[in-house]
Amino acid sequence: MESDRSGPGWLSDTEQAAWRSFVDGSHELIGALDRALTAEAGLSFDEYRILVILSENRTLRMSDLSRGGLASRSTVSRQVSRLVERGDVERLPDVNDARNRLVRISDLGRERLHEAAKDHVRLVRRYLFDHLTPEQVVEMTRVLTTVRNTVDGA
Repeated sequence: MESDRSGPGWLSDTEQAAWRSFVDGSHELIGALDRALTAEAGLSFDEYRILVILSENRTLRMSDLSRGGLASRSTVSRQVSRLVERGDVERLPDVNDARNRLVRISDLGRERLHEAAKDHVRLVRRYLFDHLTPEQVVEMTRVLTTVRNTVDGA
């Protein structure tokens, strides 16, 4: 169906197809990964991402953890609370700023992440990378990095 082009800034048919493919494809991929992680590791996709980020940093302030598109600070705080209850994450006082709390991944959290990563990587390959050429992977990285940088800079 040809869209009405009389309004300002409407997407072209090609742009609309690309946008919908991105939204639908990423939604389906994240949903499938979330279901698999929940079933296999007892972690949501968002909790998995928190553990990945914490595994790459010694400690992080809660405000830093909520940056980067994870979720709002209150949502990240609830997710971290669940991870703390399970023993995957530890909260620490910030000696430089009493208003902040630091978080770090625990040894148990590293073990859970390591186990969850096995299935996660297998599924990311199966659902995404096994269907792309090396050139498409490079192009996808370039395009999505441009998008992320544009949004981060806004």
